[in-house]
Amino acid sequence: MERTIITYDTHHGSAKKVAERIARHLQCEFLDIDTPFEVESLKNFDNIVIVFGFRGPYTAQLTKLYLDRAKGEFTGKNVVVVGEGLFSEQEFPVVAEDIHSRLNCQTFHTFFIKGQLRVDTLTREEKILLGEFSRITGMQITDMGELNLEDADRIGKEIVTIFENNPVTPQKQIEEDGPQWVCPLCGYVHKGPTPPAACPLCGVKGEQFTQK
Repeated sequence: MERTIITYDTHHGSAKKVAERIARHLQCEFLDIDTPFEVESLKNFDNIVIVFGFRGPYTAQLTKLYLDRAKGEFTGKNVVVVGEGLFSEQEFPVVAEDIHSRLNCQTFHTFFIKGQLRVDTLTREEKILLGEFSRITGMQITDMGELNLEDADRIGKEIVTIFENNPVTPQKQIEEDGPQWVCPLCGYVHKGPTPPAACPLCGVKGEQFTQK
């Protein structure tokens, strides 16, 4: 297995449990994105798995902010995004496609795992928000869902196959293929003697590209 890392973002622990299960199959390290782990360190890995607790637009936005900060380090690599949530399974593909558009990776795959909500793990702010929701709607918020870690095991096995079937081109070989031009806005990398007329991802003019 090539060099692999799992980063995860969790508020109540479920995404961490998923990341841990997947890491067992990939035999790799898994780190909270809040861990003192420099974004630049991602360049040392060929395969990157991102696991985050998906509870709708707010949590998705936090993950996008992280990816925007790190997107230059995903170029030419295999990237897998795993969302863990309750009611957002239909919305998740839209968010995943938005994430994909931000990255210039070699391959991109997504998975969604049904998660859970445990009221006693909520923060004070979350309990206040849900209390207000309950007051307005008349609905009582209780524990919901059940995290099935067997799904995480299944996904872990699938990710192993994905990475084994998509070996990343070594950086040395990439350099031997010729000059590389980097988009200053989205990190897209163009290989060739000259930069492209415009970035195919974000539209920035080729004259603004910088050579690696």
